[in-house]
Amino acid sequence: MNPMKIAVFSPLHPIRSGISDYTELMLPSLQKHFEIDLYFDPRYGPTNPLLRSDFQLFPFDPASFEPSNYEAIVYHMGNYYPAHHFVYDALKKFPGIVVLHDFVLQGFYARRYEVEGHYGEYEGLEAKYYGEKGRQIAQTVAERITIPVWETEEALEFPLNEEILELATAVIVHSDFVKKRIQEKATKPVGKINQYAPHLRSFVREVARSEWGVGNEHILISSCGFVNKNKRYDLIVSAIEELNDPRVVYMIAGEDRGGLLKNGLEDARSRIQVQGYLSPEKMDSLIAASDLCINLRYPTMGESSASLLRQMTYGKATLVTNCGSYMEFPDYSVLKIDPDIDERAMVRRVLAALIEDRDFRQSIGREAAEFVQKECHLDKCAREYAAFIQAHSRSSP
Repeated sequence: MNPMKIAVFSPLHPIRSGISDYTELMLPSLQKHFEIDLYFDPRYGPTNPLLRSDFQLFPFDPASFEPSNYEAIVYHMGNYYPAHHFVYDALKKFPGIVVLHDFVLQGFYARRYEVEGHYGEYEGLEAKYYGEKGRQIAQTVAERITIPVWETEEALEFPLNEEILELATAVIVHSDFVKKRIQEKATKPVGKINQYAPHLRSFVREVARSEWGVGNEHILISSCGFVNKNKRYDLIVSAIEELNDPRVVYMIAGEDRGGLLKNGLEDARSRIQVQGYLSPEKMDSLIAASDLCINLRYPTMGESSASLLRQMTYGKATLVTNCGSYMEFPDYSVLKIDPDIDERAMVRRVLAALIEDRDFRQSIGREAAEFVQKECHLDKCAREYAAFIQAHSRSSP
């Protein structure tokens, strides 16, 4: 029996996106279940040689795309406009199963308006779903007069994901937090599949630390992933400065698209190092070299975190914000920080305890690694994808 044939739309490298990483690592496991045609943004030819050798690759052209060739069409949709605009364009013409990586899509639509114009269309979409409040949101984006809604606690109330949910035939999400919110506003089938943990690369810890210029006497703390305002770097840096521990080195690794770190760290440069964008291999090396990690996010946009799963895979005790999808991790596998007025003090106290108690941080790290190995294994997630896609394909009853 021939495997079911599906089409997959996703950003791919050279587009720098966590979803590019996610898709490229998932595809070989998903290929065990399907024959896959892979569609990409025609402006960016895929650079991964394994994709070029193992998959049928097609630049998306709506004039030549034939949806009847496939039992299912799968779209990976996120909030980063440069990576996902071709996915959005395809979905509008050819509805299919949506993997919704971000619950809040306000930033995607705002950037789309800025790049493509059509303010009336943008304002109309906001007003369609949120009435006068939506018109106000559109106006603030156009005039840039206030903090955008996706950087506030109102983001979950006004996510602007309704159009995507209307176009989707079914939806895959990575947390119960997001699944519940989608089910409150849409009747489409929704499946929750954990974000998978990456394969563990082998590193000699002493060698990795030497490559990052860190000695045995140092405590290396790291944060990884794209630099966004909701990752609380100003608060983290302040807490580390208050520790005033000469052993501590804090490295921030990730593309700073908005220049958020340029001005805020000048007084802490001796202790804080900004590495910029790292390849997955280099990011893994930094995590492996680290003593502990920080991965705060508030306010949440309903996202899941690939960088957190990397940190847990490598057995690192990691501080997370006690909100959104992070709340679903067992308390024994991460260290949860409440996003309240005592947040900075709590970060400082937890870091101090972890720094002084090596057994404590190693115990949390072991629990983290065991949890993701059991619940977020790549092959397990691929099997769950396959079952959901098959259940919601054109040939399903």
